[in-house]
Amino acid sequence: MNEKLTVLIVDDEPINRKILHKMLSVEFTVLEAANGEQAWEFLNKKEVQIAAVLLDIVMPVMNGYEFLDRVREAKMKDLPIIVMTGESGSEAEQKALNAGAWDFVTKPYKPNILLSRLKNAIARSRVSMYEQIQHMSEHDQLTGLHNRSKMYEDTSRMLQKYPDTRFIFLRIDIDHFALFNSSFGEQEGDRLLCYMASIVEKESRRYRLCTYGRMNADVFCVCASYEGDEALLQKWVNAAEEELCAFRRDYSLKMSVGACLIDDTSRDVEQYYIRASMASVQCKNQFEKNLAFYNESIGEQVSNEIAIANEMQTALDEKQFVVYLQPKFTVATDSICGAEALVRWKHPQKGLISPGVFVPVFEKNGFIAKLDYYVWERTCQLLRKWLDDGRKPYPVSVNISRISLYNPNLVKLLKDLVEKYNLCAGLLQLEVTESAYMSNTELMEKTIHDLRGSGFTILMDDFGSGYSSLNTLKSIEVDILKIDMKFLSADGEMEKGEIILASIIRMANWLGMSVTVEGVESRKQRDFLEGVGCDSIQGYYYSRPVPEGEYEETYIYADGGAALHSQKTEETSPKHNVTLLVIDDDEANRAIINEYFCEEYYVQQEASAEDGLAYLHQNKSKVRLILVGNYMKAMSGIDFLKFCQAESSVSSIPIIIMTANDSAEDQVEAFQAGAYDYITKPLIKEVVLARVKHAMELNSQLRTFEMPKKI
Repeated sequence: MNEKLTVLIVDDEPINRKILHKMLSVEFTVLEAANGEQAWEFLNKKEVQIAAVLLDIVMPVMNGYEFLDRVREAKMKDLPIIVMTGESGSEAEQKALNAGAWDFVTKPYKPNILLSRLKNAIARSRVSMYEQIQHMSEHDQLTGLHNRSKMYEDTSRMLQKYPDTRFIFLRIDIDHFALFNSSFGEQEGDRLLCYMASIVEKESRRYRLCTYGRMNADVFCVCASYEGDEALLQKWVNAAEEELCAFRRDYSLKMSVGACLIDDTSRDVEQYYIRASMASVQCKNQFEKNLAFYNESIGEQVSNEIAIANEMQTALDEKQFVVYLQPKFTVATDSICGAEALVRWKHPQKGLISPGVFVPVFEKNGFIAKLDYYVWERTCQLLRKWLDDGRKPYPVSVNISRISLYNPNLVKLLKDLVEKYNLCAGLLQLEVTESAYMSNTELMEKTIHDLRGSGFTILMDDFGSGYSSLNTLKSIEVDILKIDMKFLSADGEMEKGEIILASIIRMANWLGMSVTVEGVESRKQRDFLEGVGCDSIQGYYYSRPVPEGEYEETYIYADGGAALHSQKTEETSPKHNVTLLVIDDDEANRAIINEYFCEEYYVQQEASAEDGLAYLHQNKSKVRLILVGNYMKAMSGIDFLKFCQAESSVSSIPIIIMTANDSAEDQVEAFQAGAYDYITKPLIKEVVLARVKHAMELNSQLRTFEMPKKI
């Protein structure tokens, strides 16, 4: 026997409730309420399932219209409510229906009419409920698009109906959506998904035959008729991505679209989804690629990537990833000045795996952010260890992937890390690729500005490999440019490459940036770079990337290595009686001059004009020539020159001004102050040698002719 449905009677007149109870109790379970407030309490009792409500209008506490308003606000639109009133006429009925009532009956009640209307209302609600269930089973609850099963069903039906039409299956997702979700919160992530759904729906309407839906998370699919016009499809994708980027201007959004041509309409739709998914992987972390087509070779590649992805978390947990260090050397002195931390995968079965194999996979699936942090922290641990052992470590640079750069919490992560290990931020240098910088310059400029403001040294890696120009140098806020040696061929005979590389180095130096060239493998390359003013070199000519232990043994703990608490301060005896005094606050420039002249002269290096004057006061008889940088803190080179010219005891010593500014005004001022010559940085060996020789010869002639001293 079927269980009776429950009906709630709401009327403040006991006699009316009694009459209705008698009418309905044969077929229904009847509940009674004397006003809207009591009725509302019944509706909120989860153990009571009410099939319909018979509602009086005029009642104390809460009248019928107030009850209807509350039901509407609670979105209980599927609950049948029949209004009962002594008023008659179309106006009263219309008012009740507008308030949300399903039907309307007037007093006195006619049992047959009342029962019929009640049963019809309940039946209609059952149909409405079924339709809702049906809709929920076919649609995504968040976006309202068809869900996976419904989209597959409609797609299969469309393919069968139009067997002679060419179709294409597209899989669309938002790159690094999980990172966006964690950065801005689930609510903002849901808003982004709804926005993406509206784009898919709008763009899909352009096609004559089309199905579309949301598969899961940030994955959407479209199956549409296709005329083979790849350019038109690319235009469709670009239009969708452009609209996606408008969602947030402070965050770089990119979509990846995998396309698969449908060559067999009898094949299961899921197979095309899998193929399109494989194709979409080809777009990940590809700056200007947002559409890729499936082909057979992709299948094999994806299988390999899946194998790597399946092991990546275990490898991280078990510390299978190890840090290798490749030293960097100052060109002028051939002495170490730092290192770059690189990662290798020491697999227990496969041995050492090159980063070229696993890093691209991690960049595609987002795992690179975890690996980044792992390497950063390991590098900090090494630096802390060396400091605790009383050594003075050289700065170590670490790489920041594009994904990590987009993390709004990046600055805080890095600041917290150096604070955790009590390190100076300058010891942990940060390498950012040029392509990442150029992909969203506004966002990158802010991030890099904040990092530099926190004390970190910023290196732009692979400069010149992407879409930047020399003009970019004036606007980027970085400390060191890293340039790959690919500008030159292995034998160093690419004249155009040499010109470009030399131009970049000189311009960078003029703008106050240091330059490191990586990938240097030969003496010829090293000598060329020294000649054009390169500051430091990284490459196999000096050292391959080496394990932590080998780096420590060679550069940290070796005899004569950098010890913090045992540095000797006694002066080295001059190798020659004739001294060249070099004054510059840039250690690299002093080192370059020392390298050029150390075989012929004793080169005394001072970091400020004040220190130079102090040395000159004690050793003026030995100093043959002075090279002084112009732009220094406190006393400039011109001021130093003027001071020396006013001191008769040192005014005869020739002074050459060194500066990165080649303006006519500065040169005139220098010569008017008494400079013998003026050398523009970068310090090119042939130029420096020739001008120093010329200044010494000129000074010798002046001494020979016993020119009168200047007043």
